[in-house]
Amino acid sequence: MSIKIKKSSQLLLVIIIILVSFNLRAPLTSVGPIIHFIQNEFLLNNSMAGLLTTLPLIVFGVISLFVSKISAKFGSMRTLISGLVLILIGEAIRSYTGLYGLFIGTGILGIGIAVGNVLIPSFIKQKFSAHIGPVTSLYATSMCLSAALGAGLSAPLILQFNFDWKDTLFIWSILAVITIATMFFYLIKNKSAKLPPKTTTPELFGINEKSIWKSPLAWWVTLFMGAQSLVFYSLAAWLPSMITSKGMGVEFAGLMCLIYQLMAIPATLIIPVLAGRRDDQRKLTTIKIGIYLSGILLLFFTKSKMIILLSVILMGIGMGGSISLAIAFISLRTPNAKKTTQLSGMSQSFGYFFAALGPFLLGFMYDITESWNLPILALVTVLILLAFFGLKAGSNNVTHA
Repeated sequence: MSIKIKKSSQLLLVIIIILVSFNLRAPLTSVGPIIHFIQNEFLLNNSMAGLLTTLPLIVFGVISLFVSKISAKFGSMRTLISGLVLILIGEAIRSYTGLYGLFIGTGILGIGIAVGNVLIPSFIKQKFSAHIGPVTSLYATSMCLSAALGAGLSAPLILQFNFDWKDTLFIWSILAVITIATMFFYLIKNKSAKLPPKTTTPELFGINEKSIWKSPLAWWVTLFMGAQSLVFYSLAAWLPSMITSKGMGVEFAGLMCLIYQLMAIPATLIIPVLAGRRDDQRKLTTIKIGIYLSGILLLFFTKSKMIILLSVILMGIGMGGSISLAIAFISLRTPNAKKTTQLSGMSQSFGYFFAALGPFLLGFMYDITESWNLPILALVTVLILLAFFGLKAGSNNVTHA
């Protein structure tokens, strides 16, 4: 049951969700476009540079398992604030403490982002149980927009405004400061509000009938989250190389990557709202995965610029729909905020472990075959599995485990 709060407080909570979402992607996507500046300063090879982008995903996978217990003890708002503080600290260490700090700060930053990743779906469930679809839509859209801004602004800040790469990465800390201040303002404004009673949380891998880990439905949601994460991060890493292998230039490939990110935004706006209006999301899931699959099959067969553009548009729509559905499933398939937090931690932990494997495995396939055909076919296979997982996760049911 959601806590009854004033309309002004509800608006402030929506603003907080949007602000938090901007802190969860921009600090990460801002690295890729300027990674060569970092490599040049620290003489990093491609493997070390790859570790810098993969490290947060590994941290997400580990930390997501523990957020539920921490939140149950300290409360979701306080835990979220702690996560934002870690993001702020991580950004400072990453930018200004040398080579070791670059990796240590990235790890700390990853811990803070993992907290937000896990808690926001349960936060939405708790505070907006009657409006899960629209609020999830705002959350997912804000994440996609921040990802696009992070990727799109980094290089211009250096090349056109003469920023140092350190300042370019640290500039996103302004978001963290604003978000923390807004959250403290909310706590002060609502300090007289009665807090919900604390509840005990089952052991992380507890063997009892209440463990979320024993729920088949929870595993279908987890597999859906994992499969869509693997495809997303694999394409984020290798889509430019796939496009240039078709004989296209680097500039065209970069433009296609931007379009891929931007085309996700309309889908993240619409899909959670449609999902929230239905008890059963299987038809919606099938349509979205069909669009995704059509896009990647077009990429496999074509060498035409116009068809590549069409394929990227379809993949972007499919990607946005898949991400937003995965987030929506976490709230829609659970009966209360406590279970939502547990399922969020479970699904995102495995999801990011899968995501970390994807770019590596596709790169390995390319090294063996010297062609992107097999990696693309591997993604086709994962998308077919994603459709199956979506049929299971999208059925009208909730987990009571």
